[in-house]
Amino acid sequence: MRARTIEAKQQKGQKILEAAKELFFSKGYYGITIEMITEKAGVSTGTFYLYYKNKIEIYKALQNEGLDILIDEIRKVISQPGMSSSAKLSEVARTYFRYYNNHREYFDIIQILSASPDELKETQTEISRIIDNKVYHLLKVIEGVFKEGIENGEFVSMDTWKATNVFWGLMDGLILLEERNNIKNVIRVDLEELIKQALGMAFYGIGIVKKRLVEDENK
Repeated sequence: MRARTIEAKQQKGQKILEAAKELFFSKGYYGITIEMITEKAGVSTGTFYLYYKNKIEIYKALQNEGLDILIDEIRKVISQPGMSSSAKLSEVARTYFRYYNNHREYFDIIQILSASPDELKETQTEISRIIDNKVYHLLKVIEGVFKEGIENGEFVSMDTWKATNVFWGLMDGLILLEERNNIKNVIRVDLEELIKQALGMAFYGIGIVKKRLVEDENK
């Protein structure tokens, strides 16, 4: 009997989350209220508060859900055998680009594009700590690719943590240009082509530095 009660509680919580997901995806953060979520989920407002403290918390629960999808996709592409380190970084960028295209609503929620950063920037709740921890470990996975590239001689020695965050920021910046319609209305170059160019410049820069070091050693 207890197992059934726990299962029923989990199903009700998932029902609330699914209702919130549909509403947030279609109307954005400010376009909905807790009452709209409960009405769609077919539960009382009191029931909502048994699962979530406020609208921010359920919004962050969706951030967490979307982040899990992204992390899983990135882990899959870089775990393929026989890939060079530069190929892994290229696949990370392409995976992020595909995620943006295939899970646009989740991307908007992860990037907090439909809500004020001031309202969602708190870091003290459990869900916020979970999200921050997952983002940190995702970046550490990518940093592992940079370290691997240095160890196998593919990349020149560098501060891998800084390189990881520059790499991630570069991808984020290009996609946000697309999100703001700058690419379509001003730049007028396909986003995927810009990502290819960015990767080419990044890897070319690493190669040039390495080439110069080798030339200096041979002098």
